[in-house]
Amino acid sequence: MSEGKWAAIVYGRSYHLDFRFITVPDNFTAQDIQWASTYIVATTQQARNLAGSPRWALFKNDSHCVVGVTCMVRDLIKQSLDSNSVNFMTKDDQGRPLYVFVGYVTELNQQGQLDDFPAYQAANLEDFRLLYQEIEQVWLVKNYERQSTPARLSSYQPISFSQNAIAPKSHQIPTLNELANYPQKTFVWPNLKQQNRCLWLASAKHSQATSICLNIEGKTLVNSPFLNQSCSQIEQFQIQQRIATVSKNSLTSSAGEHEAVPSSLSQKISQRAIEDLDLTLQQAAKVATASQELIHSFADWSNQVEIDSSPSRSTIDEIESFGFKTKKSDSDNQDWF
Repeated sequence: MSEGKWAAIVYGRSYHLDFRFITVPDNFTAQDIQWASTYIVATTQQARNLAGSPRWALFKNDSHCVVGVTCMVRDLIKQSLDSNSVNFMTKDDQGRPLYVFVGYVTELNQQGQLDDFPAYQAANLEDFRLLYQEIEQVWLVKNYERQSTPARLSSYQPISFSQNAIAPKSHQIPTLNELANYPQKTFVWPNLKQQNRCLWLASAKHSQATSICLNIEGKTLVNSPFLNQSCSQIEQFQIQQRIATVSKNSLTSSAGEHEAVPSSLSQKISQRAIEDLDLTLQQAAKVATASQELIHSFADWSNQVEIDSSPSRSTIDEIESFGFKTKKSDSDNQDWF
């Protein structure tokens, strides 16, 4: 059983700076941060569906358990600040509405079970609201200031949660997927409040490495590390493929090792950058070819070709498909996700 001491962990962005770890436990290593980031980033998929539907996540290995919520900042702090403060603290310097992961970490002993932990409360985020103060303390920091990096360190201390989890009856406790059972699969349940409470409790009491994300509005989280999920598009229990592809080394596990994931966050970013650069170079080559043709057409006065100064709709669509956006009028609707 845990000792009931928790340390804050917060991942989000501030007014000027992009998403990053704002706060981590003071004993977290680089490996621990990488392990936690895989789950936390996964909870931010389909961010447009977070409004009014906070996602509850619990994941544990042999040494730590993390419990937290990913939600819109407005849903987290709207009851604790006045309207002017809410309007200012919930958007970045580009006017984009913000979302955040706020949670707690506890150390596990050999039993790996929790006794004192926040209960699943769906849209009630009272136990996590104060954690946004971690972002408030660096809200206006800019990238050249010392406080921009690294993450603040939090210490483990007892926390009195607003509501303790009530143990369900034995026949209500669901069977969870765990790393040792079906590492390539995810168990998926319908998004029902009472069932989510049972799933949350079962995850906290589970003695083996497991993970769960609850209250997902929309479809399941794909290519994520979560072994268990509940989402609104599922009407009955299903077992789905967890990741699209699995490398030959991704299923290797041993005592004390973290859950296998398809690839590290840095690898994903590097691969995406390479793909974007390749597409950009291809587009540049097309533009160069088009420019040469345009010069030749000007030189050929006998054809008297009239050049249209504005690009065609198909050209605009082609350019936009490679990441170049044409400027829209102020009256256009904006979708920040």
